[in-house]
Amino acid sequence: MKFGVSSLVFLPETLQSSMEKVAENSFDCWEIVCEGSHQLTPKNTKYLMELKYIYDVDIVIHAPFSDLNPASMNDRVRRLTVSSIVEAIEGAFELDAKVVTLHPGYIPPLWSSYIEDILDNNFSSLNDIVGVAEDYQVMLGLENMPNYMGVLGITPEALKDIVREIDSKYLGITLDVGHANTAGNPAEFVKELNNIGQGIVHVHMHDNNGNDDEHLKIGDGNIDFLSVLNALKDIKYEGVLSFESKSIRDAVKSREVVKELISNIELEEITIQTK
Repeated sequence: MKFGVSSLVFLPETLQSSMEKVAENSFDCWEIVCEGSHQLTPKNTKYLMELKYIYDVDIVIHAPFSDLNPASMNDRVRRLTVSSIVEAIEGAFELDAKVVTLHPGYIPPLWSSYIEDILDNNFSSLNDIVGVAEDYQVMLGLENMPNYMGVLGITPEALKDIVREIDSKYLGITLDVGHANTAGNPAEFVKELNNIGQGIVHVHMHDNNGNDDEHLKIGDGNIDFLSVLNALKDIKYEGVLSFESKSIRDAVKSREVVKELISNIELEEITIQTK
């Protein structure tokens, strides 16, 4: 598995300032969150293409989500959401990015009595987005969400329902371990999510205590990451573990903890094989 870091850490800063700090810490992959000044404008895309080859890193993309809603009952908001995500897919294609992560929609309080309409809108938006991803041959990772009121896609069952009529080899799942911990057992989520679409294509790593999406460094919450890593090993996941931390320091420390856990798993495997 490879280790990545999300530009979520640096959203108030310019992309250029952010990448300078990320590059100093030798991650295998950079996850660009297309929000604020980190959107994949032509200027930013050109800049990232140059850096990608200088530092020999992979890039993955997180589609924009703030102020957007693919399930919106406002058609203009829905169209803007789709076009914003399409822009991220196009940028991912230019950057040869491995995955574009996207969020399901949410239910605005005013429309809480119109769940079926909300779900239909969410499906229509996702279906349109998948069509574009297929044209560009870019893999999508639909992310499991934290257990908050009105949010779609919290559980494996909810995600399965969202994608049930969309059959595409370019639609997979981004496992967010921290989100899973607010809704159940993250290790159990691994197998269930891996049976949806193309399975788990990307992983977000951060810790919490089960009640809120705190984005703590690994070890500061109550998540059993050893069990999560063992579950990922069982499904033969070989993609990126992307740290969504509050600071670059937390991301670096989280990487150290996870490396040690992986070493322990490998050592235990060797011990079993030699008995």
